[in-house]
Amino acid sequence: MKNSGYNIVKLNTGRNCLRYIVKVFEIKEIYIPYYICPAIRTSLNKENCKINYYHIDKTFKPKESFPDNSYILYPDYFGVCSHIVNEMAGKYKNLIIDNAHSFFFEPKGIACFNSVRKFFPYLMSGAFLYLKSDKIIPFAFDEYNYNFDEYSFEKFIENENRLDLEDIKYMNAFIEKRFSLIDKNAEKTGRIDKFQLFHNKYGMINSLKINIQNIRYPYCYPYLAENTKEADTIVKEFKSRGINIFRYWNNLPDSFEEKIFYERLVAIPL
Repeated sequence: MKNSGYNIVKLNTGRNCLRYIVKVFEIKEIYIPYYICPAIRTSLNKENCKINYYHIDKTFKPKESFPDNSYILYPDYFGVCSHIVNEMAGKYKNLIIDNAHSFFFEPKGIACFNSVRKFFPYLMSGAFLYLKSDKIIPFAFDEYNYNFDEYSFEKFIENENRLDLEDIKYMNAFIEKRFSLIDKNAEKTGRIDKFQLFHNKYGMINSLKINIQNIRYPYCYPYLAENTKEADTIVKEFKSRGINIFRYWNNLPDSFEEKIFYERLVAIPL
């Protein structure tokens, strides 16, 4: 299957999409940000790919330039960085985009991938990989027996731990069927509407300055609190209403500017 010059490969997880990319392009070395999901580092280590780290600023933009031929991974943080993705795609020929937080964003770079379960957690697995290569690598299909009738937060965590150990597989047929039944346009519209509501409430006091014109298909509303006390208060408020707020991702050294995202960013679900 193709999309605007990209081959589409349906796999079991986003992290395994990255491993597939490394295999296809035979990547030996790659640049990734310090502030990123730890599963990315684990996936690259599994492929013996050397990691070079880079810093981002308070707007999620890389603080450095990269060698012309280097492979660079950039995540569309929280689905609010499409303008940065577009800028980098026009500058670097070997750019790889992690769209785990921007499921519906159009393909950019030499490859990009998303995550079905990040946007639709009740589906529990699945990812779409878009890559500019005709090379196909054979793998088994994911034949796990998913039980959608028992979905809960506890089951979500259990499933996440299981996926951590999963090798590269093609997408589960039942997951693909359930995904095909989702009203994608309604999902897009609903996310934009909810994002706008939170922006109306928090935009003026959000330390992360968001240009609403740049928002296409957000994952959450990222609210950067003024301090950790304010962040903790907001998290407790949502938790009291039965809404879990996740901390993204691992803590970072005090000298890193990105540490503010771990300490003070509240990712409000849409």
